[in-house]
Amino acid sequence: MRSRKGARVVGNSDDGNPARRMESKKELTMKHSSTLTITAAVVLAIFMAPAPAGAQARGGRGARGAAPANLNGPTPRLPNGKPDFSAQSWARPFTGDITLTFTNADGTSNKGESNPLPFTQWGQAQWDNYNPPKNGDYAGSCMPFGWIRSFSPHPMSIQQNNNYIMFLFEQSTMFQMVPTDGRPHREGWPPTWFGDSVGHWEGDTLVIDVVNLNGYAKLATIGQPMSDQAKITMYFTRQDYGHINFKWVLDDPKTYTRPLSNERVFVLTPNVELMEYGCMEGNLRSLLEGAISPWTGPQETEETGKNLVYGTERDWPAYDLTKPQKITGVIRQVLSRDPFEFVRIDAAGKMLDVLLAPPVRMEFRGLPERTFQTGVTITVDAVPSKTKPNEVRAQTVTINGKTTEMR
Repeated sequence: MRSRKGARVVGNSDDGNPARRMESKKELTMKHSSTLTITAAVVLAIFMAPAPAGAQARGGRGARGAAPANLNGPTPRLPNGKPDFSAQSWARPFTGDITLTFTNADGTSNKGESNPLPFTQWGQAQWDNYNPPKNGDYAGSCMPFGWIRSFSPHPMSIQQNNNYIMFLFEQSTMFQMVPTDGRPHREGWPPTWFGDSVGHWEGDTLVIDVVNLNGYAKLATIGQPMSDQAKITMYFTRQDYGHINFKWVLDDPKTYTRPLSNERVFVLTPNVELMEYGCMEGNLRSLLEGAISPWTGPQETEETGKNLVYGTERDWPAYDLTKPQKITGVIRQVLSRDPFEFVRIDAAGKMLDVLLAPPVRMEFRGLPERTFQTGVTITVDAVPSKTKPNEVRAQTVTINGKTTEMR
């Protein structure tokens, strides 16, 4: 949806947390002023740089109606001989859940993580507690998205010279300018949504290291979390004229017991242009009227790691993961016990209570609460409670031939 000025309207679950530290107005003014000065200088340098050796003509407004680019042509290069990632627009695969693996018709793709993700106890609590309708999502409040979530879903341009690479995101008109000369990270800067990013080359692969994150951003629209201890490493390889191989690795020991990664393919879209994105213009009234729940900062539980949905009584350690079972039965009763949901099923004459995922997660994965109706046959991959003989917790649910992950 677009606003009257052409900007898309972003809701809670589309994609966009306030900083924990507040700077004085003077500090903010100085910071913004210096940032704008540096940005203007580098942007000028980028656009005044010589055309990359061997590059085909890039599309701008004058490229409309031009002959399609040869996507399999040679990789453009900068004057220094390194690959040039510059292009008016790159299509990326919308990845609303980092556990998904898929290839789109336009050639964009994602190779996702296996499910369930290897959460720590703190990470599992953040995952279960994520509830945009109740607590808001920072995207709906027009906050920065952070690196990984910014690669979905709207157009992105890349501009580059020998010393810098700039990512221009249509989403909320965000940008990131990254030096590529291998310099050290800044010291003494406050944590931010995108963190502190520096790049270096490993052969023809550009590697960008990101530290000093505030930990508010999510990895995907579904809400997979990260913390302020996270480090992101991103790898970009322009394999030919029309394709970028992109891999990111997250090392976040507070949230996950091992590093996570996704591998994606971006495809050149030379006839796509970025447009103005007025997030607050589209969302302000919805926020004021309560149609979108405002995100007002991290909840207290994000510091304590308390699981508000399941507590200790029904968190995963309360179930015997060494005894998985496949159970088929007929739903006899739907038992909503806010903030989670059970269904009571008749499995060959035995009544069992099946604990489901948080409703928000099921809805995102295409399994709304209304799907669970009395008389419907359901199959679950589940694990038994260690203390309640007639209770299991579902890991997957299959209804009408469709299987949905609960974890």
